[in-house]
Amino acid sequence: MHALLLSLALGQAAPDAAVPAAQPTGPAPSAIIVQAARSLRAIDFTRLPDGSFRAALDGQPVAGADFYRAVLRPDLAARTEEARASRAALMIAAVLAPVAGLGIGWVAGTAQQWPLPPCTGVPPGPLNCQAHDQVAAQNQSVMQASLLVGGAVGLTTGAVLALAGSSIHPPEPTADEAEALVRAYRARSAPAVPPPSPAAVKPVDATLRLEAAPGAARLALRVAF
Repeated sequence: MHALLLSLALGQAAPDAAVPAAQPTGPAPSAIIVQAARSLRAIDFTRLPDGSFRAALDGQPVAGADFYRAVLRPDLAARTEEARASRAALMIAAVLAPVAGLGIGWVAGTAQQWPLPPCTGVPPGPLNCQAHDQVAAQNQSVMQASLLVGGAVGLTTGAVLALAGSSIHPPEPTADEAEALVRAYRARSAPAVPPPSPAAVKPVDATLRLEAAPGAARLALRVAF
């Protein structure tokens, strides 16, 4: 029995060497979170009495696609810019459509012109220009009709394009929607609570010891913290 207790005591007196904890590499998680929060810029939001709103990014007013980009919503910004580009293109086409219609009418009228016959007669007698005048009048009538048709088609096309362009409305957020986007942006920019680092966790030191119980012929197992 004494030999067993002696061997256990010798084993307890020479504990294994503690393995050093691995040192973390790179910046601490808290530093990464603070750096990410600082990269987001401040947005001011103000409701106006007429129900609209005013937003500013670092003191600079933002609206439309710039507002969506400021609150980190590039998808809505791209949709707004696409709608504005489509609206502008249709309006420009509506203005140019009548001019294009007249141009097409002039080309069509020119293609239908007959060559003018020369006036007949022997000088110094009178010249016979009857055939010349008839062809010239016919050519003029054809040109006027072509220009009239081309202009009418151009005006009709322009009206349709203008109607289509005016029906496109770029997405504009209401005051409630804008405030919700700003709140989501601020929640994203707020620094989160960093997880505890491995060095801050206190290790638990426990000792397992086997010894003889007093007054009894048996062994007792004790754990000390």
